[in-house]
Amino acid sequence: MKHKLLLFVLIILLIPLVSAATLKGSIYGSNLELETDVLIEIDNQKYLSKEGTYTFELEVGDYTLTATKGFIATSEEIKVTGTNVFDVFLLDDFTDEDDLWKDTEEQFFTEDVIEDSKYAIWRYILGGLILLALLIRLFWVRKKFGSLSKFRRHHKAENRKTTAEHQEEIDNEPGYLDRVIEIIKKNDGRIHQKTLRKEMLDISESKVSLILTELEHKGKIERIKKGRGKVIILK
Repeated sequence: MKHKLLLFVLIILLIPLVSAATLKGSIYGSNLELETDVLIEIDNQKYLSKEGTYTFELEVGDYTLTATKGFIATSEEIKVTGTNVFDVFLLDDFTDEDDLWKDTEEQFFTEDVIEDSKYAIWRYILGGLILLALLIRLFWVRKKFGSLSKFRRHHKAENRKTTAEHQEEIDNEPGYLDRVIEIIKKNDGRIHQKTLRKEMLDISESKVSLILTELEHKGKIERIKKGRGKVIILK
């Protein structure tokens, strides 16, 4: 009976030893050196590490270890069995910085998208205006000189004519001279020869030159050299 009682007491005494465990380790900062004055908490136990190390006597089980220094804190889930060595790395929490960068990045790229959209709109507007100007020009040419194919045939035929043929047509058709005079009048009695040429695209350049020479000979106009071109003045 005494032996059984002794065995029972011995078992009771050994149970805490079997279930006891040791957790120890070192605490490192962002420079990978031992971090001092760190508060370590685990299972309602607190320990202020002055030299960058810690030791806890615990029962076997799962724990949450928390290390805190100033505004920096970290938590780790640990399974304790027997003697355990667990080093803690106390690093800065970059959550706020990440959020700030994310907000800045979103704002930056959003502004870029807005700016690109503005430029895109202006490009479309400019392209539309250019296209509109071309359409107006084409409409004006068609209205004044007929279809493009007809205009080309007429222009080729004009260019194949000789100077004598042009002069004969001018002599037989006074409308050529009257047309030039009307164009000059619409431009306040003064027009650049290059501008006049654009107003008479259906007539070859040789014929236009002969018409101006005829008008100048009759005293209807005067040509004055200006720069590399000439200005035609109605008398």
